[in-house]
Amino acid sequence: MNIALLSIGNELLSGDALNTNAAWIGRKVTELGCLVQRQITVPDDGPSIIDGLNRFIDSKPNYIIITGGLGPTDDDITRTTLFKFVGTDAVFDNEYWSVLLERFKRFGMDIPESNRNQALVPTSGEVIPNPVGSAQGFQFKVDGSILVALPGVPAEMRSMMEQTVIPMIAKSVKEPIIVRTLRTTGIPESALIERIADPIDSDHKCNIGYYPSLYGVDIRISSIRQDHVDGLSEELYSLLGFIIYGEGKDTIEHVIVHSAIEKHKTVSIAESCTGGLIGHRITEIPGSSTMFKGGLVVYSNAAKCMVLGVEQMCIDSYGAVSAETAEQMATNVMEKFGTDYGLSVSGIAGPGGGTDGKPVGLVYIGLADPSNTEVREYKFGTDRKRNKVRSSQAALDWLRVTLQND
Repeated sequence: MNIALLSIGNELLSGDALNTNAAWIGRKVTELGCLVQRQITVPDDGPSIIDGLNRFIDSKPNYIIITGGLGPTDDDITRTTLFKFVGTDAVFDNEYWSVLLERFKRFGMDIPESNRNQALVPTSGEVIPNPVGSAQGFQFKVDGSILVALPGVPAEMRSMMEQTVIPMIAKSVKEPIIVRTLRTTGIPESALIERIADPIDSDHKCNIGYYPSLYGVDIRISSIRQDHVDGLSEELYSLLGFIIYGEGKDTIEHVIVHSAIEKHKTVSIAESCTGGLIGHRITEIPGSSTMFKGGLVVYSNAAKCMVLGVEQMCIDSYGAVSAETAEQMATNVMEKFGTDYGLSVSGIAGPGGGTDGKPVGLVYIGLADPSNTEVREYKFGTDRKRNKVRSSQAALDWLRVTLQND
């Protein structure tokens, strides 16, 4: 099953907005066992849209998915261009216009006259409902391909894909591909590939993909045979062990929350350079209040001492970014909240603040339990945002492994 993606928007070409829609759709249809054979981004003008569609039609994909340009403003020309391309007239849908009028009325707003464009529907083709927005989508058949046009607003596009388009494509897939994604963290891609070289080089009859990010490396295994996917997965588990923290859409914070709940363990956190990011990630998971009892963002030295109780002499002697300070932070936050574990992070996020002895990217992470407190040193890079993410991931990964071994 071949898919072609046409993204429409000047903002995508200028770099003012990232094309997250194409990435999201690509992942979703690939999970169904489809192949994205081509992806094109064009500006908001009719000739460019038609040129992109003609290129796709010539390659005869099963589905062409278009995103963008279905709004009410003057630059939203996809609707008009698409109707012209497929050779259909437009009619005004009074019933849908009434729906829009009522929707705006509920929010205490008068509907702009420009929104009338969104009540235009084709005389031939089908309308795809939009559960969360005002721009309806459309579906046509052209030279053996099915054209699907969706709005570019990510939340609207995703809702329409999940409710209408993905189920439609899934019914068309005759030989679905089995996909299993193993999520790893704490090991660089090159070292990971080296560790699993033997099974990967064997005749496993699977397709392998590696997807690195700041959070780790995902290994995607796919085949038309479930037993082939299971066999290779088992070999990788035996080699990687705790390096694999989950599968599919699992996040490390999801694993931590459910592991802590299962084992009746509680956690508190003291953060400096991560600025509350670790606590934020944990509290994104439903049910986290059962195991997460609280966190303190002690960014300044004064806060570390006055709020958390770190000894001033410790900071004077060793510095705020030190193993000694991270140790006291972890121990003290555990005692303050009365939790089974206390997690701490202190580091130099950058881009300034580093010295020869303590460069930017130096991070200390502490983990305390009632019997012991340990500290680990990490050296990341010079980018502030990356350092915060990598610090939070390293801290959460240590907590995850500790919980799973408890």
